[in-house]
Formats: sequence, structure tokens, C-alpha cells
Amino acid sequence: MTGSGRGLIRPLRNLSLRARITIGSTAIAAVVIVLLVLVMRFQVVSVVASATRTLLDADADPYVATLEVDSDPDLSPPGNAQLVAVVSPSGDITLSTMPPRVERALGSLTSTKAGTSLIRVSGSEYRVVVEHPVNQAGRWTVVAARNSQAEAIVVDDLTSTLSLTGLAILVAFGIASWALATAALRPVNRMRREAERLSVAPERAELPVGPAQDELASLATTLNAFLARTRQATERERQMVSDASHELRTPLAILTTQLDLASLDGEDAAALAAHIERAKLSVARLSRLANDLLALSRIEESERREQDGGAPTTTGWFDLGDEVMSAVDRVRLIASAKDITVDFELEPPVAVGGSGPGIGGGTVEPRYRLDTGGMAQLVTNIAGNAVTALPRGGGVFVSWRSAGGEGVLQITDDGPGVPESFIPVAFDRFTRPDEARKSRPNPDPTTGGIPLPGGSGLGLAIVRAVAERAGGTASLRNVRSGGLEVTVRIPEAS
Repeated sequence: MTGSGRGLIRPLRNLSLRARITIGSTAIAAVVIVLLVLVMRFQVVSVVASATRTLLDADADPYVATLEVDSDPDLSPPGNAQLVAVVSPSGDITLSTMPPRVERALGSLTSTKAGTSLIRVSGSEYRVVVEHPVNQAGRWTVVAARNSQAEAIVVDDLTSTLSLTGLAILVAFGIASWALATAALRPVNRMRREAERLSVAPERAELPVGPAQDELASLATTLNAFLARTRQATERERQMVSDASHELRTPLAILTTQLDLASLDGEDAAALAAHIERAKLSVARLSRLANDLLALSRIEESERREQDGGAPTTTGWFDLGDEVMSAVDRVRLIASAKDITVDFELEPPVAVGGSGPGIGGGTVEPRYRLDTGGMAQLVTNIAGNAVTALPRGGGVFVSWRSAGGEGVLQITDDGPGVPESFIPVAFDRFTRPDEARKSRPNPDPTTGGIPLPGGSGLGLAIVRAVAERAGGTASLRNVRSGGLEVTVRIPEAS
């Protein structure tokens, strides 16, 4: 676009949307009206000229008919102020009702071809019809004329009438455009006013959705959904910050106390070493809490990106199975300190048309909206919690199978389980059974417990977040024979 074009558009940017709509629609209407007036003027000029030629032919036809059969006619002058002239073969004017200035031009018309033409005489324009009837006396000339000024007056009057009518229509159209734009933008103004109230009452504010199923209603619905997601995210973040502050206060206070005690027992090497060991456990708990908070935040951020249109990640069953084995190996390193056995079992999808497991016979490998990092978090958090809760010599069993259009991850231990009252809130953030809140600094000779950092209360919350992000669910129950069973179900990606 040229600089001048941008210069014309720039002032329009300072106008309201209603004004720009009105100006734009009125300008288009003006162009259409001007074109219509021009077309109608052209049509009127053509019609008037055709009517004049018809009248001129009617004026000349009686004389032409008489001259074609009579060599010495007795011609009567026309009536009704008709302009007719008859020129004999010798060039004499036999009959004429023409003004003198037109009669002087008749000599030149005797040599022109028959037909209609325009002549200008003394500043006036005439439309003339020339005919050349022939009889025994020779070639005659009949001329009928009309002043074309009358045509121009008719055309100009009609053009003026059309122009005034078009101007009135344009003004009415501009007013109607302004009124329609005002009515159409009224929901936008309501949305704007409601949006201004969001800063005052963001929990209750919602953009109004009009009864019409139009673009504005769709926009309001989309924005309300966006606001709801934003409020949910804000509420989760506010709750996380509040809970994290509460959870951090206790280990920080304990760590401060341990450091103060260490400084008092600086001369007692055994006591100092014990204080330092307990401080390490507090730092390890703080570190684990920070890592769990970061992991949970990343999961929610990924979920928000997918809700905003990001492409979800899908992973095949066997890749997730490989990650299960890798995660089990990592858990075994922790479990070895308590002589806890960690076993696993993979049950691949059954082949179509076959009797055994595996992909074949036309079966497509199931895929899930879960990446390998998410699978690692599921296994390490669930199995890691089990290892922490189990006495020495316990066992953990991990299974990953495909059944009924789902991928099922199930982790069972033979430990003491959890209180029934804890099960409904087990996957909430910063919730732990009462026994898990205590981190024993010394080995327990009864259970074989060893010094381990206390849990953050986020492990199972992370499990639920990973499962729900993949479109699945997470549940747990106490096994009758003893122990806890945690089950994660992930539906296959469509």
C-alpha cells in the first residue's frame, strides 16, 4: 500500500468501530447509488432519443408516402408546430415550417444519406430525419426536425430527481447503518463493561451470552470458557502456594532448630554428627518437596497447553513397557537398603486371530496420551511410597497390561496399607497418613525402618495429575490379605 493510502486510512483508526462501520457501509452505498444514477441516465437518454426518432418518422412519413406516388403534389403544412421541410428535385423548398436558420441548412441535407442525425445551427442542436422519396419528377428530400434541447431538459430534470432521491436514500442508509451498528455492538459494550468488573469480582464475573446464536455469542462462550480455565488455574496456583508455604514452614523450623542444637553441641562430636544427619534429612525433605512442586507445575502447564490447542503426545504400549522396567530398576536401588523385593510383569496386547500375546495378525499397537516421563513418574512415585512404608523384607509388585481398550498400571505391596479414612483424600495435595508424617531418624528394630526423608504429600497428587492429563484415572484400595493396591487406567488414544 502506498504512503498516501496509509495516510487516508490512518485517521479512520482513531474512530470508533461503530463510526467505521457506518462510514464504510455508507461509502459503498454511495458508489452503488452513483452507478445506478449513471446507468438510469444513460437508459433515459437512449429512450428519449428513440422516442424522438419515432416522432420524427411519424412527421415525415405522410409526405414521403405522397411524394412516392405524386410527381406534382399539393402539400399541406403540418400541424402541432411540427418542423417539416420538403425540397424538390430542382433544389427549391416546396414546403417548410422550419425556422429560417434551419432552412439555410437544408441545402446540405439534400445530399446526405437517409437517416437520423444531429445538426447544430446557430448554437442550437436539432435532431433531424432525412428521407429521399423518388417519383417521376426525380429525387425529393423530406426533412423532419425537433430541437434536442427538450430532450436535454427531460434528461436533466430526471437526473436531478434521481440524484436528490439517491441522496435522501444515502442519508437514510447512513442513519440506519449507525442504528444497526449500535444495536449489533450493544452486546460487545455489555461484554466490555462486564470485563471491567473482572478486576473487582473475578470469582463471580462472567461475560453475558446473548440469546442469538451468532458470532458474538460464540465469542462470549469461548471467553467464558477461557476465564473459567484461568480461574481454575489461578485457584490451583493460589492453593499450591498456600499449601507449599504451610508445608515448608515445618521442615524449615525443624532445620533451624537442628542447626541451633548443632551449634550448641559443637564440642560433642557424636551429638554434632547426629544433628547434622537429621539436618540432612530435613534438607532432603525440602529438596523432595521442591522437586515435587516443580513436577506438578510442569504437568499442569502441559495440560493447559493441550487445552489451548497444543498437540498431545502419544506413546506406544511397548515404549511405555520399557520405561516401566527402567523405573523399576531405579526403585530397586532404593529398596535394596531395606531388603525389599520389587518385581514386575508386562502383559502385551493379545494379537487378533492369535492365541498368545504380541502384536500381529493385523493388530495395531495401542497408543496412549502419556509420554515415557509420565510413566516414570507414575511408577517411581507409587512404588517409592510403597518402599518407604514397607518394613524390611517386604515386597512390591508392578504390572503393566493392555485390557479392554485401556492400559492398566497396577502396583501392589504387602505392607500395612493405609487407614480407610485416608483413601478418599489420598490423591489430594499435601495429604499423608498420620504415620507418614513422622520421619524416624534412627532404624526401628521392630520394622526395620531406616532414616528416610519424610514424604511431601505430593506423590499421589502427581500420580493423579499424570493420569488425568492422559485422560485416565487413578485409584487405590487396601488389599484384604494386607497391603495397598494402586491402579492407574489410561484409555487408548483415538
